[in-house]
Amino acid sequence: MPGTCAHCQGPATRQCKGCVASTAWYCTADCQKIHWPEHRFECAPTRELTTADELARAVYRRRAPDDDDTLQQYGFAYLWTHQGDTLFQVYISVLSDTGVPAKRLHQWRVSGRLFDELKTELGRHPGEPHQYLYTWLLQNPWIFDNEAVMRPDFLIFRPHKTPIIEYVGLPKWYTDEHLKNANMSKLWQQCFSLHVQVLADLDHRARIFGHHDEWVVFGFAACITEDVEAELLAVYDMLMWDCTFEEYYTAYRSASLLALFDAKGLGDSIREFDCLEDLLSTSPSAIRLVYFLKQSVLWDNVPLRPDVAKYFGFVNCRTTEERAQLKSLYKRLFVEVLVDPVHLHLAAARGKLYDVACLLVAMSDTEGTLFHRLLKEECPSSVAEHLLFARYTEGVDMTASGNLS
Repeated sequence: MPGTCAHCQGPATRQCKGCVASTAWYCTADCQKIHWPEHRFECAPTRELTTADELARAVYRRRAPDDDDTLQQYGFAYLWTHQGDTLFQVYISVLSDTGVPAKRLHQWRVSGRLFDELKTELGRHPGEPHQYLYTWLLQNPWIFDNEAVMRPDFLIFRPHKTPIIEYVGLPKWYTDEHLKNANMSKLWQQCFSLHVQVLADLDHRARIFGHHDEWVVFGFAACITEDVEAELLAVYDMLMWDCTFEEYYTAYRSASLLALFDAKGLGDSIREFDCLEDLLSTSPSAIRLVYFLKQSVLWDNVPLRPDVAKYFGFVNCRTTEERAQLKSLYKRLFVEVLVDPVHLHLAAARGKLYDVACLLVAMSDTEGTLFHRLLKEECPSSVAEHLLFARYTEGVDMTASGNLS
């Protein structure tokens, strides 16, 4: 009995001889060939199926793949939606229009030749659509660099820049080199970086990376836990969708972010975070050194500022081991005790760092002796409070108060 063609839905008299699937009817050999990426998953297997087969089936359906392994292996995992759509068009062109089989695509990937072969395949076909995809591919080789896209700093700063570049009012064709040569101020760069991190709508984006300036200057250093950081991130997300980049940048450079939150109806939300109002009310023109102390203690590979080392006891350490022990003490204060940074700031100003540490953290006799020397005997008995702030002037990096050139 004739059936219905699985591809074109017309009358069919041919049935796949390799399987007994009731839907495997075709009107012509061409329809059977076109439908093969879909039917392969029902037919008697001739080889092990791969993620390239998943991608070929997605191309046949004209729906982007949703299999995690396919997304990861073929470059989709770290793209904004419109970038993923363009990459999918590349695969439609190569697999469907030019007829490259899934088996060959798999071989390109496992041999590390995927980018080069896609580029070659697109480059040999004339026509505006192919040439557009070819040019786009040449501009985005990082998509296929698995080691690069797994680096946290790469995740943040490369794949998601294009839509943010348009959002901040720059030409969408701007590359990293254009941004580098644009001579934007440090404050502009911080705002741009924060927007990239906040508006990169990815499931893995749980917090702002702490080795960046943004973790301090935009208040994430005031949060007591990672969960609270994620809540603050959500408030920034709401703000950025409700204001222009220029509004945000103008508010930040004039230390009036709180007023911007108020104007957008987010003032109550932002004031629910302990210490955040204190930090944002003066950032970036003046920021308590204790927040930079917290950054260096909690995040690896963040160098300790000289002024932080001077006023929080690290310059008194005689060995690397003593330095590590002092860092561990501060980490316990921030992570276990959840000490208020402003409280620690005032303790440093009054020469009471050791007293506060003793009150909040249990110490062995050996530790007590060491920390008494580092934080009491060899620390100033008092510090003028203005020296415990880092200050910023447009065009000049953060410096200790009183040391601006």
